[in-house]
Amino acid sequence: MTLTSFSFFVFLLIVIIAFYIFNPFQKYILLAASVYFYISISSVNAVKLIMLMFGILGVTYIGALIIEHVEGKVKSLFLVISISMLVLVLFLLKYAYNILGIIVSIFNLEANISCLQFVSIIGISYYALSAIGYLIDIYWGNYKASKNPVDVALFIFYFPQLISGPFTRFPFMDKQFNKRNKLDYGNLTSGMRRMAWGYFKKLVISERFGIIVSAVYGNYEVYSFVGIVGATLCYAVQLYTDFSGCMDIIMGASMLFGIELPENFKAPFFSETIQEFWQRWHITLGTWFKDYFMYPVQKSKPIQNVAKWSKKKFGKKAGKKVPFYVAMLMLWILIGIWHGGTGYYFIASAGIPCILLILSDLCQPLFAILVKTFKVNTECKSWCWFRRVRTLLLICICWIVACSGGTYNAINIFRHMFITPINYTPFTVAMETFGLNTLDILLMSLGMVIIYSAHKCEYEGTTIMRKLDGQNWGIKVLLIYVEVIVILLHGMVGSSAFIYFQF
Repeated sequence: MTLTSFSFFVFLLIVIIAFYIFNPFQKYILLAASVYFYISISSVNAVKLIMLMFGILGVTYIGALIIEHVEGKVKSLFLVISISMLVLVLFLLKYAYNILGIIVSIFNLEANISCLQFVSIIGISYYALSAIGYLIDIYWGNYKASKNPVDVALFIFYFPQLISGPFTRFPFMDKQFNKRNKLDYGNLTSGMRRMAWGYFKKLVISERFGIIVSAVYGNYEVYSFVGIVGATLCYAVQLYTDFSGCMDIIMGASMLFGIELPENFKAPFFSETIQEFWQRWHITLGTWFKDYFMYPVQKSKPIQNVAKWSKKKFGKKAGKKVPFYVAMLMLWILIGIWHGGTGYYFIASAGIPCILLILSDLCQPLFAILVKTFKVNTECKSWCWFRRVRTLLLICICWIVACSGGTYNAINIFRHMFITPINYTPFTVAMETFGLNTLDILLMSLGMVIIYSAHKCEYEGTTIMRKLDGQNWGIKVLLIYVEVIVILLHGMVGSSAFIYFQF
């Protein structure tokens, strides 16, 4: 079962009917549905998967209760033990084979590590972090540990957010899970519309741009700098519409039960700086790492000692900057590890973003001098758009590596881009080469216009759904029907899985 399959709709319909008919047992129905959903989307044996879920729940539930009832060093010890057990499971199931494989390759060892090549466990990166966040909050005393294992299990394994987030906080979700929701027309219509918007992004837009990306990166030797950059910009559209489309589907599905999930995107391509981009992209992941890692690390004694040493050696400014850069480096290393155990994913999701962020901060004084010297009007629209395009192109450096399929390939692609003469291929010829016809081009162009409009709405603090609600009833119904018809007739169902399912 996938989010784009007919079986998912049948599953969702059955759960909705049971949820509202058996009102007193709503959270138990959601938990049962979550377990069934997880088994259905995974290729892992059901018994092993249930054992894994029970193991993670046991560590989280029991660990939280113990942490709450002990004090001092014992409290810290149990936090470390609980988190270590969750991290160990995550490491063994997701990273051990790749990391040890790199070590074996580098040092030419003759070790057999095939026993560590486990079947990919979908969603483990997400619910493991949710469990860790819950334990840390209990340790900090942000809220009491739940005495009901069903509440903890539902928080960790709630099926709409199980496979790709967004990350949530326990009190926010627990309050909703323990409220008996009545069948509400507004929730049903809002949920279905949000799901339709997600399917439009994924099946109509993302899949078509993905064809260009696969074609160019699968045979990059025949393309010049312009072709590879063009394909990378297509990947920007593909990745955004894929991931945000997935978020729309699961948030819409959750709305059907009257349960709200936090937004994960806010017009990322309207960002004028690298820092702003990461604040608008995968928002809940960034918030999780800042709250549970970045800020505690900055306040830690070792980092404070680095601050004092830097201030003494290099001055007051360095005393602030150096510890911040150290904490940021540690943060991005952790984010890179979270994204995957392969070298090129680590470089794309951690190495390059961290370097770009630090360089942009270091170069701020230089940029200010240049702006002042050339008397640049920083209030005009052209300057704003220049900064947006510049930010997007810098982010594309990360995505070239992500699309390469390997570190060695990434190096070859960058080298090829700058040594190959720029050649021109007529647009229509290029599209025919990719197997895209006139209708595909029209749908892609329409999709770009709609995505831009949605971005503009988000940037202005509203949504395209709210804008649609402000239209006359006839126009609103017409647009919804057109959207559904386009999805049914021209959606590329079954072409590929959601990109972020691999993390």
